[in-house]
Amino acid sequence: MQTVRGRFNGLAVELLEDAPIKGEAYVLITFLEGSMETAAARAERRQSVSVSMHSLDRYSEPLRRRMGAQATEDVPPTPFTVGEVMTRKVVSVSSTEMVSEAIHLMHQQGITSIIVEPDETGEWGIMTMRDVLKDIVSVNRAPEEVPVSEVVTRPLIYVSQDMSLRECSKLMIDSNIRRAAVRHEGRPVGIISDTDIFQVVEERGWGPISE
Repeated sequence: MQTVRGRFNGLAVELLEDAPIKGEAYVLITFLEGSMETAAARAERRQSVSVSMHSLDRYSEPLRRRMGAQATEDVPPTPFTVGEVMTRKVVSVSSTEMVSEAIHLMHQQGITSIIVEPDETGEWGIMTMRDVLKDIVSVNRAPEEVPVSEVVTRPLIYVSQDMSLRECSKLMIDSNIRRAAVRHEGRPVGIISDTDIFQVVEERGWGPISE
């Protein structure tokens, strides 16, 4: 810390000496007490006050390192999880609905897959755009004449919200699926797709590697 002499003119402190530190960023500390009016009166009587000049450059880098270290200590790194990425909007239809109705609902909701409610086995299922193309369009079937039960894929393959994206990706590859359902208390509460994972990896990377 270095100190120079100054004088308060009622509006600002005028330096009576050259500033000992060159640079654009300084902190100016005055040793005036009380209101501005009182400070001005004291300045008139004393004609000068003490001010100190601090260069912010001297402290910015150590402070940045300290804050970075503290943040690392306070928040232990964890892998990105399914819960951070999954789509929480779950739209479902009955297996007795016609495929045409399910397609219309998918288009209306802006989704590429739809959850199918449990059948007599109690298993949930899923119908995707790819299923419609493969089982309806490519074989020239009328969607308004085909029930969802003939297109649905059962059972759903589930993942948990706390599963890492690496684990989820491996499961999807091993199971040859592009979407997995996220289950909570026995029912699907979300969907995660390979597109969701790809987008997050492209934007943020895989995340820290867990031990």
